[in-house]
Amino acid sequence: MKKINQLYLKFKGPILYSGGSISKAVAQSIVGFVVVKYVTPEDFGLWSTINLALTYSLFIQAGLINGLNRELPFLYGKGRVQEANKMAGTVQTFTLYSSLLVLLLGGSFLLITTPQNSKYSYGIVAITILISLNYYQNYLSSTYRSRDSFISLSKLQLIHAITNLLTLVFVFYLAYYGLILKAIVVSIVYVGFMHLSRPVRVGLLWNKKDFIKLLKVGFPIFSLAFIENIASTTDKILLLKYSDMEQLGFYAFGYYAFTSFSIFPSSIASYIYPNMSFIYGKSNNKLIIWNYSKKITVLLLIILTPIAIFGALLCPIIIEKYFPNYISSATIMQVLIIAGVFSGSVISVNSLWSLKSWKYMVQYQIGFSLLLIFCPIIGIKIFESKIMGASIGVLVAHIINLFSGIMFIYLATHDDFTFINFRRRKRINRNL
Repeated sequence: MKKINQLYLKFKGPILYSGGSISKAVAQSIVGFVVVKYVTPEDFGLWSTINLALTYSLFIQAGLINGLNRELPFLYGKGRVQEANKMAGTVQTFTLYSSLLVLLLGGSFLLITTPQNSKYSYGIVAITILISLNYYQNYLSSTYRSRDSFISLSKLQLIHAITNLLTLVFVFYLAYYGLILKAIVVSIVYVGFMHLSRPVRVGLLWNKKDFIKLLKVGFPIFSLAFIENIASTTDKILLLKYSDMEQLGFYAFGYYAFTSFSIFPSSIASYIYPNMSFIYGKSNNKLIIWNYSKKITVLLLIILTPIAIFGALLCPIIIEKYFPNYISSATIMQVLIIAGVFSGSVISVNSLWSLKSWKYMVQYQIGFSLLLIFCPIIGIKIFESKIMGASIGVLVAHIINLFSGIMFIYLATHDDFTFINFRRRKRINRNL
């Protein structure tokens, strides 16, 4: 019992954080099933299309958050706390002004255009608010980097899960309009509690030197991630072209499984990424990062695979019995659940960012982006069912990407392991 308590105290942070992540993922899965009970496939497809703006809007943040994600734990590892906090204050100021800019652009768009359907108008209002809140949430998330702050963040994830479930009442009574109201309320509550418990409490600072430094570090990371994010919308864009809003609604419901399945590994990624940066800042040992990455990848495969198999077997039964209007989504959901295993297991590729291994970062991100573009295109061309083709394409892209990610982590942590060096060492050994 004493050993168990000692282990718990040692791993209290990751245990509680994992628990919070799981509760958030479970709540998201429940919400996804309940929402489609009250929202038609056409309306669901419409909201999914409007939500694409969240992905494209990240461009305004210009990579500062990505730079802070890397530099903050790295500087803490070096013991340069004051310098880290000064950087955080600079990013906080930029975040405030970028959020105000989004609100201005959203309001101007509504004044200039007059959508005939009120659902479009309310959707634009909602997504404008959500983008502004998302900017501040991204900033706050980048400041939760210590062991204690991750414990705090685990509690916040539980609050998010509870709020996500309670606000389903809006969907019960208002259907589509309740769905967008629910999204706003959940975001406001979550960001509000994140603000109240924020670990880095700084004012609105501005330091040009820090701003430029964060841009130099963050913009390459952001640019590559942004390309990947844009590429990840290829399947939805293609379905808008080759099918209709109803089919997109079926696909969006199936994609809920992939999104929900990704919450847990994504949350774990936000925990291990700063830890890897901290460890590397402290030890400057790349092999430690490689061993850490291997363990995380294997552990996630072991955890996610049985959950995915269980979910894939269960989801068609549940959909047929309780959500017959979405029966076309059953097979799509099964495919995307399996895709979630491979997507979730490659999160240790964040070590490339911790190492600032630009060469391998570029190769990995460009390769993954091309997979996200061409695999769905090929799938849609091959399969008669366009939504099935898109989902198979997404699955294949993530399978290939898992092995690609592992390869690049190995290369980045073993600098001397190149084809030329390998041949040179082989020749030297043969001469000896």
